[in-house]
Amino acid sequence: MIKKFLAEGLSKSAIARKLGISRDTVRRYANLPDDYVPHINRPPVINSVDPYLPHIAKMLEMAEATKSEIPLTVIYEEIKKLGY
Repeated sequence: MIKKFLAEGLSKSAIARKLGISRDTVRRYANLPDDYVPHINRPPVINSVDPYLPHIAKMLEMAEATKSEIPLTVIYEEIKKLGY
């Protein structure tokens, strides 16, 4: 987005004001290569429902096969029985 604004002719100060960031941040991003992809170094988020996803998927597949719907409350009650 910063490079787009620069290409449109906006100054780094104007971009900083528009985005609510410092001019140094604008300069830093403007100097990055076009193909730069930031590497975010953080552990994956573990959701409390993750252990039950295979069971939920199986329930949904069965419902789809029978062309029926499963209310969310039923799914919740089912995974609650499994220890959720």
